[in-house]
Amino acid sequence: MSHIVVVGAGLSGSIAALSAKEHAPDADVTLLSTAPERYRYESGLLGVLGYTNGKDHPIESPLESFATLSETHPYRRIGEGAMRDGLAFFDNLFDAESSLSYSSGTEQNALVPTTVGNVRPVSRYPEANSAGLVSDQRPMHIVGFNELTHLDAEFVAECLDSTMPYDVDWSTVPLPDQLSEMTALAEIGRTLDTSLDDSQQQVCKDLAAAVRPELDIEPRVGFPAMLGVENHAAVRSEVASSLHAEVFEIPAAEPHVGGLRLKRALRTLVEEAGIEQANVTVREFDSESGTIQSLSVHKEDTEESTRISGDVFVLATGGVAAGGLVGTPTGVREPIFDCSITGPSKPSAWSDSQALGDHPFASFGVDVTAEFQPASPSGEATYENLHAVGTVLGGHNAVQEESRGGVAIATGYSVGKDIAERY
Repeated sequence: MSHIVVVGAGLSGSIAALSAKEHAPDADVTLLSTAPERYRYESGLLGVLGYTNGKDHPIESPLESFATLSETHPYRRIGEGAMRDGLAFFDNLFDAESSLSYSSGTEQNALVPTTVGNVRPVSRYPEANSAGLVSDQRPMHIVGFNELTHLDAEFVAECLDSTMPYDVDWSTVPLPDQLSEMTALAEIGRTLDTSLDDSQQQVCKDLAAAVRPELDIEPRVGFPAMLGVENHAAVRSEVASSLHAEVFEIPAAEPHVGGLRLKRALRTLVEEAGIEQANVTVREFDSESGTIQSLSVHKEDTEESTRISGDVFVLATGGVAAGGLVGTPTGVREPIFDCSITGPSKPSAWSDSQALGDHPFASFGVDVTAEFQPASPSGEATYENLHAVGTVLGGHNAVQEESRGGVAIATGYSVGKDIAERY
């Protein structure tokens, strides 16, 4: 029986662990969370490929645009078939019966409104965003709140109204008294989670009552993403019922409520699959004859370090924003296994002369072999039993492309499946 250790419990690491367990049910799989707060920065919207070659206009079909990507892009390395399999795996995890339901089965990008008044191309989006798709030709009403700075309803509505072939109206209203002292959307969401209990039901009703007089005949109403963290579907349904309109959310501010929902749903799936989980700091590793033997980790709930042995290891710690890559005075490095990083060695070549240009530093990441093993500068695998997935990989600009979610899903699924079958 093999032991698979996944280092990093973001989307890519969680999908890799779930895929490995799916394809090798008897294997021991351990998922190590090295940055448990990372989900607070995630909106919950998942882009596969929104833009290519620096284009300003979003593409319609991500899977039809693979041929335009460089050969070093993770998608080109993994192949279109694996991309489709990965998305199907994700869709099966987050179907209508799951605690967090996502759109599924589509190869077309959807456009969702943002807090800066433009639209974002995404391939998979939670049910909370579905009524807000700009392709829907029905009028919409955007709601902001006096006490919150997370969403400027007037600004968003005016931007959308100037570009959409339907009316977009707005209102800014006071929060109900029970919520008026709260400044974090997650705190409001957790309070609304309890609002469906008999003793707290009035909170949810008062929120809808503050908005109802502002509506005209708009069939859909947009709120900042704050309508519950755990009981979000029920909270949203209660507000929609009171408003007699469909309700959607616009991701706004950190900690993102959508990211907290995704974290909770993934943790539940991982637990149900029988995968061991731990929040740790990885301090060092032992290797022998080109293979990694174990990790030395510090667990949050203990004062001592412990060793975790494994047959195969997966690096899924993310990019610079997640701490999976770190900057030094002379370059960028991967801090756990010291994997080789792609990109120009001279800092003067890291950026483009244009402020909004294609900056090379945005594509920094771990270089890998065809089997997604971190590679040395000569192209050989650094360690035979180490693989890498997600945004720690080089060769792509996940922010500019809107591809972070897709890279996480596709590489996580494919590598998880491959190592389950190989080890």
